Amino acid sequence: MCKDNSWSEQYKLRRAAAQRFGRIFALPIVRRVRDVLLACVDDGARVLEVGAGDRRMGELLRKSRANVDYRSIDIDPRGEHDYRSLDEIDRRFDCVFAFEVVEHIAVDEIPAWLSRLAELLEPGGRLVLSTPNTYYPPAFLRDITHRTPLCYDELAALAAAAGLDVGRIARVYHDPVHRVLLRRYLFGWLFEMIGIDFARQIVLVAEKPQASG
Repeated sequence: MCKDNSWSEQYKLRRAAAQRFGRIFALPIVRRVRDVLLACVDDGARVLEVGAGDRRMGELLRKSRANVDYRSIDIDPRGEHDYRSLDEIDRRFDCVFAFEVVEHIAVDEIPAWLSRLAELLEPGGRLVLSTPNTYYPPAFLRDITHRTPLCYDELAALAAAAGLDVGRIARVYHDPVHRVLLRRYLFGWLFEMIGIDFARQIVLVAEKPQASG
């Protein structure tokens, strides 16, 4: 829901996103979510991972980007994380990312969650989100803890409602080359005809506008 608590405004934002980015099958395909993340993180960047799990993305960032300042937040009490709650955080970041997290949040809680992530960004900072592709139903249905299926245009609308500029949405498909060739080029027309995609995830990149004046 938008900041003004209007579902009609949210619907307008969703339609605008669909018109801008096109149908799901028009979205570009990337092999890995992490490649999208790396393109958003510069050397020396301050980065926050939300729902960090085993913190493996932190190790990747430290190996790939010099002097990166990586922090993590997760509710798992067994993990060695910097934060347990978004309310604890009193600093801003150049990049905040949450992979396969938003679908675990109730639909009426997502706007406030995204607004908080936006607050944690420096002006010009980037938010990177991934979630199961609703056009590939098994990606969402296979996990009982998934609460909210989000279509790509819905996620874009929610990010826009949080005050962010959505710059990129892509489908994620990482499989052996022969499967990519078969599903994308030989049978792609069939998937599009029946309205089911072969890409398992979507990834979105949004930027916090620079302060005016």
